[in-house]
Amino acid sequence: MNKKVNKKLDNNYEDEFFKEDSSQNTKIAIVVAVVLSLIAIIAIVFMLTMKGREDPERPEDTISKYNEIENEPIPTESSNVISRDEDKEETQVETPSPTIVPEETEVGEEELPSATPGPVMELNVNNYSKVKFDTKSNLKEMEGYFETNNLQAMSDLAHLDRFIAMSYALRNTNDYYYYGDVNSNGEPDGKGIAVYADNQYYAGEWSNGLRQGAGVWVHYHIHLTKNLTDPVTFHEFIGHFSNDLPNGEGQDHYEYDNNLLVGTDRYITNFMTTYKDGLIDGYVYCTTTTKSGSYDDFEGNAKNGSLIYVSESRDSKKAGPVMTNRENPDDYYWMSEKDNKNIGVKNYISNQK
Repeated sequence: MNKKVNKKLDNNYEDEFFKEDSSQNTKIAIVVAVVLSLIAIIAIVFMLTMKGREDPERPEDTISKYNEIENEPIPTESSNVISRDEDKEETQVETPSPTIVPEETEVGEEELPSATPGPVMELNVNNYSKVKFDTKSNLKEMEGYFETNNLQAMSDLAHLDRFIAMSYALRNTNDYYYYGDVNSNGEPDGKGIAVYADNQYYAGEWSNGLRQGAGVWVHYHIHLTKNLTDPVTFHEFIGHFSNDLPNGEGQDHYEYDNNLLVGTDRYITNFMTTYKDGLIDGYVYCTTTTKSGSYDDFEGNAKNGSLIYVSESRDSKKAGPVMTNRENPDDYYWMSEKDNKNIGVKNYISNQK
């Protein structure tokens, strides 16, 4: 009987032992789960923090973001020509060399007519004479995109306030700011880039202060008031220059705001010919577009800055046929006698004209 009792007691002891052991395991499991959860949370927070630190702002494909850079020191140097040698010296001593900028003027202090020679730059409602810029920095930046023919980046730069202000400082003059190679007299000589009034730029070869050799000239039609009449947004000329003027073979390219194109009028998109002292002279080939997007090819001849009429026909506006459609010989490009004079690169700024 004692054995039975002892056996029963032994069984009760085993049951209590296993119950206690199971309870302990449960508690340990709960503690481990809590600890692992805390570790996981800490790891996630740490990874998110490090990701924020390791993911800096990515550079944009174009330079439109430079629009935030508007307030740079106003240059004060006494020359509008900066040589590459000066730039190298500045790099060594880390002291930028400024360029000359006309004194600031308030709107209303003087009349602000359209920049010569074309009515593209209008009244400066934003007072660009107060916008700060660094000529050397601007031209170096623009030159890099000329060299790679990055038209979009060039346009982005030209439309920034600090670039518009640089060109605006030259308004109503034939002067320019230059960065590049120079001769012993400090004149542009070799390769370099210049900016003129009216948002015009030239990058290419120079000789004794004049554009000479191969080069690219661009004109951004930037209006400072609402534009309702000028359909051109961009004009580029690529060709040869002599004595600061287009001489030899060259090609004009135009881009337009389609909203300002009129009816069925034809607008020249590409114009290829030879130039003599800045005026067209020789065989002419051009392409045209219309508001609807149709394209045509025309050809003709020019002499001393005028297209040669192919017939004596004239319309009521005294316009006559000057070029023939290459696909349809009965179709012509017409031009008035008034406009058919001294044709060259339109709005081109030079002291030699």
